[in-house]
Order: sequence, then C-alpha cells, then structure tokens
Amino acid sequence: MTKSQLRQQFLTQRNQLTFQELTAHSHAIAEQFFTQFSLADISSIHLFLPILSQNEINTWLIIHKIWQTYPHITTVTSKTELMTGIMSSYILTPDTQLVENRWRIPEPMNAPAFADGDLNVILIPLLCFDKQGHRVGYGKGCYDKFLIRCSPNLIKIGLALFPPVEIIHDTQPFDIKLDYCITPQTVWHRV
Repeated sequence: MTKSQLRQQFLTQRNQLTFQELTAHSHAIAEQFFTQFSLADISSIHLFLPILSQNEINTWLIIHKIWQTYPHITTVTSKTELMTGIMSSYILTPDTQLVENRWRIPEPMNAPAFADGDLNVILIPLLCFDKQGHRVGYGKGCYDKFLIRCSPNLIKIGLALFPPVEIIHDTQPFDIKLDYCITPQTVWHRV
C-alpha cells in the first residue's frame, strides 16, 4: 500500500481506539521504552507532545518519568513554523508554559532553544511503519526536514500503536529510516 492509503487506514484504526485502550497502549509503550533502552549515557531526548484528543500516544508518561528518574537528561520538544513545516527545538521542563498551535499541537512558550545537532535520541510520532524502517506520519514532512539537521548518530525511535506492515510501496531513497520502533507488544529493530 502507499503512504496515503496507509495514512487513511491507520488514522481510522487509531480513531476507533477507546480511551481505555489508548491509555493501556501508552503505558505499555512507556514500559517498553524504559525496560529496553539504557538511558545512563543519554544526555538529551527529543519527544513530541501528544494531541490527546486525536488519540495520539501519551508521551507525558515518558516525559514525567524522565524528569523524576533521570535528572541528567535534558528533555526537548519542538515548535513548528506552520507555513514551512520547519521544526525548532526547545528545552522542556516542568515549568515550561505550553500553548496549542493551529494544528492543536502543544508547543513551548519562552523556552530556551536547543541545538538539533546535540540531540542523542528522538521519539518520533507515526501512524504506521514497515519492516524496513520507513514510517508514515501525517504527510507534512516536518520530521523529514528536521532529521536532516540532526547528528547522523541520533537514535531514531518511532512510537506506534500497531505492528509493522510488510512494506510501504512509495518510499523514496532520501527517506530517513527509523532505528527502532516501540509498539505496545515489542521493540522492533531495523537490521
């Protein structure tokens, strides 16, 4: 299937999840993250802030645990320039004021900027992914533009509610693949 077909299919599937199912999946994904990845040598993690009304994975579970258990890690999130789709990184703390943009994504206000090239790990939202490490997002290309500016050593981890599809048929050679993807059941690793 193509990205467009998969986007429509998985948006429908995600929207059919109950609040209880989404909560259980979000907890399972957070648990997989903390049990399957060592954070001892990680100094910064970029996370997306969820649009909970759109049934997105609740990354606040991960953010709050990092703040409580891993104080050496700087948590980072983004603001997106809506006209260009360019994302810029900002430090996220418990005191950061958030405001929703036009797409209803919570974004930091008056937060210190963070250099994209200094990121160690990024948790990437997606609708689905394939076994080769390609992802399908919302189709705006924001993360594709962002990842190009990051270090080649950045660990790219997708967060997915559903298992991978076999193959996404319309990928491009310049698509940046995921290194890992966490689902509620397991952590997938690209070989």
